[in-house]
Order: sequence, then C-alpha cells, then structure tokens
Amino acid sequence: MLKILGISTVCSAVLFIVLDICCPFKPNIEYGQLVLARDSSVLHIYLTKDEQWRMKTRLDEITPELKKAILYKEDKYFRWHPGINPIAITRAVFNNVIKRKRTSGASTITMQVARMLSPKKRTYVNKAIEMFRALQLEVHYTKDEILQMYLNLVPYGSNIQGVKAASILYFNKMPDQLSLAEITALSIIPNRPNSLTIGRHNKHIVQERNKWLNRFQANNLFSETAIKDALNEPLTAYRHSAPKRVPQLAYRLSNQQTTNPEIITTIDASIQQKAEDIISSYSSDLQLNNIHNAAAIIINNNTNEAVAYIGSPDFSDDEHNGQVDGIMAARSPGSTLKPILYSVCMDRGLISPKTIITDVPINYDGYAPENYDLEFRGKISIEDALRYSLNIPAVKLLDKVGVAQFINTLAYNGVSTVWDNKDKLGLSMILGGCTIRLDELSAIYSSFANEGKYANIKYTSTDTITNSDRRVCSPEAAYMITNILKELHRPDLPNLSDNAIGVPKIAWKTGTSYGRKDAWSIGYNKEYTIGVWVGNFDGTGVPELNGAGSATPLLFKLFNSIASNTSEEWLDAPNGLQTRYVCKQSGLLPNSYCTEQVADLYIPGITNYTQCNHLKEAKLSAEEDFSYCTACLPANGYKIKQYPNIEGDLAAYYDLSNISYDKVPPHNPKCGRMFDGSAPTITSLTDKSTYIIVDKEQQKLQLKCSASNDVKKVYWYINDKYYTTTNVGEDAFFIPETSAIKISCADDKGRNVDINIKIQFI
Repeated sequence: MLKILGISTVCSAVLFIVLDICCPFKPNIEYGQLVLARDSSVLHIYLTKDEQWRMKTRLDEITPELKKAILYKEDKYFRWHPGINPIAITRAVFNNVIKRKRTSGASTITMQVARMLSPKKRTYVNKAIEMFRALQLEVHYTKDEILQMYLNLVPYGSNIQGVKAASILYFNKMPDQLSLAEITALSIIPNRPNSLTIGRHNKHIVQERNKWLNRFQANNLFSETAIKDALNEPLTAYRHSAPKRVPQLAYRLSNQQTTNPEIITTIDASIQQKAEDIISSYSSDLQLNNIHNAAAIIINNNTNEAVAYIGSPDFSDDEHNGQVDGIMAARSPGSTLKPILYSVCMDRGLISPKTIITDVPINYDGYAPENYDLEFRGKISIEDALRYSLNIPAVKLLDKVGVAQFINTLAYNGVSTVWDNKDKLGLSMILGGCTIRLDELSAIYSSFANEGKYANIKYTSTDTITNSDRRVCSPEAAYMITNILKELHRPDLPNLSDNAIGVPKIAWKTGTSYGRKDAWSIGYNKEYTIGVWVGNFDGTGVPELNGAGSATPLLFKLFNSIASNTSEEWLDAPNGLQTRYVCKQSGLLPNSYCTEQVADLYIPGITNYTQCNHLKEAKLSAEEDFSYCTACLPANGYKIKQYPNIEGDLAAYYDLSNISYDKVPPHNPKCGRMFDGSAPTITSLTDKSTYIIVDKEQQKLQLKCSASNDVKKVYWYINDKYYTTTNVGEDAFFIPETSAIKISCADDKGRNVDINIKIQFI
C-alpha cells in the first residue's frame, strides 16, 4: 500500500512538473500608474487599459494589521497549505453533495488569485484547473508575493480593484495609513462588492465591520484598546474623484516611464498647492485682458529638484488649450537670454559691469535692431544696458561672441530647441528670434544661483545629475550677473515703480516676445529659481502683454508665498573676483587724463586690461581753425588740446540727435598726407544687398555715412566716378542707372570704404 502511495506521489509530481512546463502560469497584471509627491501623497492616477482602477500595492505597504485581518477572514491556514486546503475541500464537497447546499467555501487566497488572474465559469473542471494553477503559484512565488497579488486584484465594486485603489478612492490615503476600522471595512467588501458599497451602504458596512471586529477580539487578534477604538470609529468615507493634479507633469513622466507602476516625483505637495492657487487666481485677472494661459516651474536650487510644476492654469479649459504643457512648449524668449550672453562675454574678458558700450543705431547686413522704447542712449555701462534690457548692446555683444558659439553654450547646457534650429538663427536670437522651453531656460538661471554650475532638473526620486561638470559661466560671472539683476532701479519692476510693495530679495529678468505673444519673468535667490511664462497657447498677441506687467507680478507672488525672507548674504563674492578702479567714461583702466574713476568688478587674468583712450590730443593752429598732423606740424606756434575720442557710429548718433560735442577742427588744408584709422561707414545702404526700383529714372537711393570725430567732409563716388561732397551725416541722393553699382565713400583724411549693391528694375 505504501509502495503504491509512493508511486502515485512520484507520478503526480512528475505529471505536475510536465504540466507546469507545458502550461506555464505567468501572471501578467497590468497596473494603472500612480504619480506621487515626494512625501508619497497621491498627485495623479491612471486607469489601466481595461479601464480599471488597479494600483500596485508594494510589499512594504502591506501592514501587519492588514495581513492579520485579511488572512483571518479569508484563509486562516494560508501560511501552511500548498495552495489548496484539502480539509476545506473535503468539507465543501461533503456539504455540496450530502447536504446539497453550500455552507462554506473551499477557495484559498491562492485559488482566488488564480481565479482572478484567469476568470472562468464556475464548473468542476474549471475548479480543478484553478486548483492546479494555485499549486503553480505556490511553487513559483512566495506567500507574501501571492498575498500581494490578492490585495492587488481583489474587487471593491464598480471598476475598483485592489486595496491600494480602494484606499485612495474611498479613504484618500495609502494602504499603510489605514486604521484598523478601515482595514476591516475593506476586508468585508470583496465578498459582497455590489451590496456593500462605501458611500451608499456605510451603515450596513459598519454593522458587518463590527461583527468581524468582535470576532477579531474573541480570537485576540488585536489589542483590546485597538478593537475598542475601531468599534467607535465612524465611517464617513465615500468615493472620491480620482486625483488628477500636475496633469502635464504626470503625462510627461508617464510617457517616459511606461512600465513603472509608481512614479515618485520631487514635487512638494504644499508648494505645489500654493502655486496652483496663486496661478489660478492670477489667471482669472489676466482673462480680463484676453490673456488665458500661464505656466510656472519652481526649482530647489540646492537639490535641482522641481518642487512645483504648473503647465497651465486649468487643464480642463478646452477652449483655451488647457492641456498644453506650457513648461515644455517652445516659445520666443524675448530678452531672457541676455544675462546668459553677458555672462559669456564676462568670461571671455570682453566686458565688466562698468565697461562702456554704445547704444546707437547699427546695421548688420540689413538687420537694424531697435530698443524696446525706440530710443537710443549713446554711451552706457554694461550693467545699465543689462538692467534696462537694451537691445542694441546685446546684439553688438552677440556679434563679438558669434552666434554659433552662443548656440553651442546654450545647447551644452540643456537647450534643445536652439540646437535643432541652429542653421536658421542669426543675431536676432538674442532679442527673441528663436524658441526655448521654460524648463530649459529656468535650469540655466538656476545655475546663476549655483556659482554658474549647470545641472539638469530632477523630476523624480530616481533622477540623477548627469552633467555636474558643466558650467554656464564662472562663479565670478555668475556673481556679477546676479549683482546686476538684483537691483530694483530698473524698468521691469511691476508698474514701473521702484517702491513696489512686496518685492522679494531676488535677482530676476523679464522678456517680451515680438508681437507681445509671450511674457516671461525668471527669478532666483539662494533657495529657489522660479520661471514664469504668461500668454496664449494659440499664439494670439495681446497689446497689454509684457514681461514686467504681466509675468513679474506673478513671479513676486510665488516667491513671497514659498521663500523665506532670504537676506543678501548669499551674494558672497567668489575669491576669484576682485575690484579695481576704472575710468567712468570708458570702463577701462584709467589714463592720466581720467579724472572720474569708479570701482568695478573684474576677473584677474581674464577681464580686458586695455587702458582708457576716451580723450585724444590734437595739435591746433593758434586760431584753432585747423589741426596739424605730425607731417605738417610747425616747429612752434601751435596749441595742444584734448578732444573726445568718439567712434564714427557714436559721432553720427550725436549729429543725428543734435547732441553737441567738441569736434577736432579740419586738418591743415596744405597737408596732403593720408591718415590711418577708421574709414567711414556707409549707413544708408547695405553691402551685397538688392534694391527694387519701381520708377526707373525717378526713384532715388540715399547716400549717408558715419565717420570718426576728426572727419568733416566725405566724398562720394558712383562706379568709381566722383559724384558729390557732403558733410558727415548729411544726406545725398542719386538715381541708379545700372543693375550693378559700386559705391565708394572717402573722408577728408583719405580713408575709403567700398560697397557693392544690385538693382532690380520693375
């Protein structure tokens, strides 16, 4: 008999192994993704493809109380049986066959898992298959893993499956936060999910819950105090709406991590809520001016984590494209790239805060930028040019650095959009003639708060800093930029008031795109960087839209709500930065005639060491009616006088604006020497350009130039033939006669410039 039993056992084992190999059972449970804040509070959940709320409960979320309650109620011998309980099966068969009624079930938790994984009609054959599958589960998975599957699949009515989904949708909390009363309530619902619905049958659920709590007490499953508290706990739960916060970030991360059932973000739930409330309220006011969209990102500068992410004020606003992620949308940056360019120029030694640059009309092969207010300021310091966000100085600096080099700097530090369009970009990019994303731009500004070190933004707990060796600029340049951007005496303060209430201690920069389609304001202090964009996702421009008036007030509100009253102690100058005195007129090292000097920051060994030359000596006749050169200087009887050493473009601006300045008298007419120096610049026409003439023999082209301070007369030549003589800055006109024209301009010092243009006659 024992021999037969042994043979039967061996044969059964062999048969099981063969069937297990031939018919493997591999649970493939699909879970809806769960997006959590960094404190594990729920931000957003997704349905599964079969439209079930089914979330994966981690093993560490299954508390001892939850295990005890479920196992006691569903399967007391779960830890000891092999997947099927022979005693329970025998009892069930006896009751079904002899008593012809079902008085107790025989399904173990493992068998229930097998049935939920592969639902079938309740027949004896299917029950046998279910038992076989249960044995397979026991062979390939641990008891805890099987219990985890059960808790992830157990039904809770409607389309809610699993303890985690039920905890979130009914109690608005995670499984490991449930009380004993809540655990017990959830343990009884799976047996009657349609008649025990939380929110509709709470009174009945409490009655059933308390029955089981008393049974738990009778079996000393929990302490008497715990049972008493659970019995007295009211059940006020109901079905909550599925959490749908940070929808754009949730969608972004879900697409990046399609197989991850649980994404823990870096979002600070408290800061996120404050930011959402502020932007929602602020956007309501903006709508009065037909401005319907806004976006903001808040970065913790110490950790490079995004602690708040608002892609739009209202995700459900279909009329105004609320589903668009304004943080990832590429938009024209207006003037917000200027601080980055200035920092690059500082690191190349081209400028320092007190360096003087000219803000006068310029023309680069037909491109003639203008300032926001259509005014020119002549000579201005670099710090004021940046503080007042002047366009012309920025274009001049970009021309010195080179568009390609600036694009490389941006691309190296995470800006993807400019690199994708690098072949189409020119000098206008520094004024907004390109596109950039709010997150990419904010990450670069965050580097200014971190001594110029760039780091990618972290959005999840598993993100790492992959580019810690990158720099936007040196610590010295970052300090100088911050020192400029923190000043309040600037036009981009809200309402143009230097005494605006509630201005936080931050450095910030605004930007407004061409056509007033995009308003930006990005600020930072030691703790946070906040990037704000305001506008319309459909690209509609609004006359009232601008960075100072539309975006900066929102920036200030966000800072004042989340940041401590940070002092300016974080603005500690790096050791590599020093102070020197420079000439106020040029920002260069003083010369003997530099009577006005100011303190300026500079980077030793990097910043320009050129000596000031804002004045030049001229040797004049006794009557001061003409000047001498070294070739015609008499032995005596002359005077020496200093004159402003003004470049041709600045002299032309002064003449055009009727700004008086000391001019060097004409050169000695008896001297025929040719002079070195800057040739005139033709400002009315552009070299290698084509001009369309509609009225041949009637339509004229303008001749105008700028020249150095010592030039009084210029001489014009058309196709190498003398045409006319004019004063510097004076207009002349000619009628083009041929399709290809060479234009030459010579000054009274013998210096010459040529350009070639083409004419298209219509």
